Amino acid sequence: MRIVGLALVLAMAGVPAAGCAQQPRLLWQSPGAEVWGDVVTPGAPGPHPAVILLYGSTGWRADYLDLARAYADSGFVALILDYYARTGGAAIGSAEKLRKWETWRRTVQNAVEYLRSMPVVDGRRIALVGYSRGAFLAVSVGASIPSIAAVVDFYGGGGGGTLPLEEEVKGLPPLLILHGEDDRIVPVSFAHQLRDAVVAAGGQVDMRLFPGQRHAFNAPWAATYSDSAAQQAFGVVIAFLRARFRD
Repeated sequence: MRIVGLALVLAMAGVPAAGCAQQPRLLWQSPGAEVWGDVVTPGAPGPHPAVILLYGSTGWRADYLDLARAYADSGFVALILDYYARTGGAAIGSAEKLRKWETWRRTVQNAVEYLRSMPVVDGRRIALVGYSRGAFLAVSVGASIPSIAAVVDFYGGGGGGTLPLEEEVKGLPPLLILHGEDDRIVPVSFAHQLRDAVVAAGGQVDMRLFPGQRHAFNAPWAATYSDSAAQQAFGVVIAFLRARFRD
């Protein structure tokens, strides 16, 4: 069965968001903090582990709901976080991106607070799953949130924000890296650099490379999409999260 929207990212791939009908909604608000996006829960009673899905640089698209449903069907509460809600996006490699980076990090932290407030969520078992820019963001913020038990990096890397890679990965929870070996947007060397930095810092990391695959290899609307690689990658992620959350 094809999991529609499995990558739901395109991050730096530049695929337009045309055709998106459903917009993110305000999920949670407290003084000085907001969480926008959407959330899908499993049908069974909780509490359940949770994942926060972080899109790439092209931002929100309604297709992310398909991805959230796939995670919910696998037993996870899935929050699609619109971390651009307060700031808007920013061009790749721009000074504007760096100015907004700390706001995006705080938005992820707020999203964790929101999930922890939900009775259906097991607040000790929350993971960040990022795609391209979202993966850079997940690595950037993962070590700063005690509730984050795992980080999944789809074709991203580290050192994308205001801290050097070596600082970001200190204390990072267990990390899974998934990257296409022929990625022309974020070269696979970023995956190797991230893995080596985590190992040097004494962290846990598993890296899965996909021969012949390019950026956004699991985004169904992308020319680089591969159904077989998408299915394989999703299975790897679910197995990684279940193993981590049993610890």
